[in-house]
Amino acid sequence: MKKFLLICLGLLLVGTNVAFAESCSIKKDQCACQKECNYPKEALRYKKYMKTIQQERATVYNALNLTDEQIKLRENMINENSSLYDAKFNELIKESYKVKALKQAGATDREIANQKKVVRNVKKDIESLVNKENKQFKKSLNHDQRAKYAMIKKLEKNDFKEAAHQKDYYKSNPQMRPFGNPRPCPCPMGRVEDK
Repeated sequence: MKKFLLICLGLLLVGTNVAFAESCSIKKDQCACQKECNYPKEALRYKKYMKTIQQERATVYNALNLTDEQIKLRENMINENSSLYDAKFNELIKESYKVKALKQAGATDREIANQKKVVRNVKKDIESLVNKENKQFKKSLNHDQRAKYAMIKKLEKNDFKEAAHQKDYYKSNPQMRPFGNPRPCPCPMGRVEDK
C-alpha cells in the first residue's frame, strides 16, 4: 500500500511539472532581456534633435554679425535644403515603420538587421546634408567671422565636456550647493559692527 501511494504521488508530481512547463512557454517577444526600440518614435525624436541643431545654428549665425549677402546666402540654403530635409525625414519615418512591421510580423533577424541598416544610412544622409550646409556657409564667412565661429564652437565643446564630467550633486540632496561655489558672506571677517 505504501509503495502504491509513493508511486502515485511521484507520478502526480512529475505530471504536474510537465503540465506546468507546457502552460508557461516563454515567447520571444516577451523576453525582458532584449532591448526593444520603437523606431518610429526614435525617428521623430531624431527629427526634433535636428530641428534643435538648426535653431542653435541660427543663434550662432546671429552672433556672427552677418552681412546682407551672407544673410541672403543663408536664406537660400535654408530654402533649398528644407525640401531635402523633409524628404529625408519622411523616408526615415517610412523606413522606421518598416522595421516595426518586420518585428511584429516575426521576420528573420537578418531582414530586421538589413532594415535597421537602411535606417542608419538615411540618418547618415541627413547628417551629411547638415555637414555640407555648414561647409558651404563657412566658405562665405570672412576671416574675423571664421575666428569668432571657431571660438564659439570651442566654447560649446568645452561646455559640453564640463557638463558631461560634472557630478550631479542635486540628485541625492537638492539643498546642497555645488562644490567650489561658495556662498558670498554677508559679513566679511574683521568687519563686525558693534551696536
